[in-house]
Amino acid sequence: MQPPSKTAQRRNSLATFMAYLQFCRENPRYYPCFANQLRIMDWVSERRKEMIEEGRRNWVPTQRDYWLALWDCWDGLVKR
Repeated sequence: MQPPSKTAQRRNSLATFMAYLQFCRENPRYYPCFANQLRIMDWVSERRKEMIEEGRRNWVPTQRDYWLALWDCWDGLVKR
């Protein structure tokens, strides 16, 4: 299986970040500081690796994926 092209990777990265921004706007319990963004994006990165292994090269996280990341990382996130 070939890795995604550079264009596809950039498109996925932009779509991932846009979905993250939407998640931040819609969820007041989440504090969108840089430390939390790194933790959530690390979770998303691990999930993306799993999806690529399953054959889904162009996976972009949904709001449900960000909710799962929020609950999986909740103890390690910075609170206000």
